Amino acid sequence: MYKIHHPKADIDRLYVKGKEGGRGLVQIEAAYKAEIINIAEYLNTNYKEDQFVNILKNHESTQRNMNSIIKTAAKITEEVSQSNEKSDAKQDGIQHTKARLGESLKKKWKNKVMHGQYIRNIDRQLISEEDTFLWLWKGDLKAETESEIVAAQDHALQTKYYATKILNTETDI
Repeated sequence: MYKIHHPKADIDRLYVKGKEGGRGLVQIEAAYKAEIINIAEYLNTNYKEDQFVNILKNHESTQRNMNSIIKTAAKITEEVSQSNEKSDAKQDGIQHTKARLGESLKKKWKNKVMHGQYIRNIDRQLISEEDTFLWLWKGDLKAETESEIVAAQDHALQTKYYATKILNTETDI
């Protein structure tokens, strides 16, 4: 993991899919939320008539402070729906939840003033999205090289222009 991520590069970009301009890592929190929703969905649809599942649901409903998978899944679904400002909170399926979590990460990255410039330019179609991200998901580059390119795209590298115009420091030209 040494030198795989540049210290000044955007962290949210790590967890966006490679085909969308990110690095493609799986975020633990997003994976946890997706699996909780998946388990709750599985219990609600496949085992409605199972006596043990009914006993579990009954026990969860009587306990106030118990960590219930079904209650936690409902909270996560509501949280994700609110964060994406979607009116339809009942979109079923784990794929929709994963997609919404990914959209929220990409939106967070895009809304950053400095780091989001690159993705905003791509969305304005100033740059070919398919050709631009081909090197990211193909995986032909070394990790250190990839991290430097990503940092440059995020405008996170110190340049003379950045030092003089943004930081207002004197540099030797």
